[in-house]
Amino acid sequence: MIVCSCAVISDRDIDVAVSEIMSTGPGILPTPGVVFRHLNKKMNCCTCAPVTVAAIYAAMDRLAETTRVCPFVLAEARAKLIRIEERRQQRQQRINAEIARRGRRPQRAIA
Repeated sequence: MIVCSCAVISDRDIDVAVSEIMSTGPGILPTPGVVFRHLNKKMNCCTCAPVTVAAIYAAMDRLAETTRVCPFVLAEARAKLIRIEERRQQRQQRINAEIARRGRRPQRAIA
């Protein structure tokens, strides 16, 4: 399946890239940017980012099932990705709360 039509990347390309990235040891998270750089490609329109993330998670699941990569490395990467997502959600909640707070304030008239 083609994941990114701009850079012509398939799910098999992502599988191979994630496998190689995760085999290098702990510390490198297989984010879409890291995977694209590993494949010497660039994200153009970024509309493929959600599909790429899903393909990365699927590749990590397959690696865990086949035990081709150390389970500790996979677990550590998953924990880091979860923490990143939690921080992103918290940041978005703070932004939404600030927008709502500003929306309730009466606007001052400019003289």
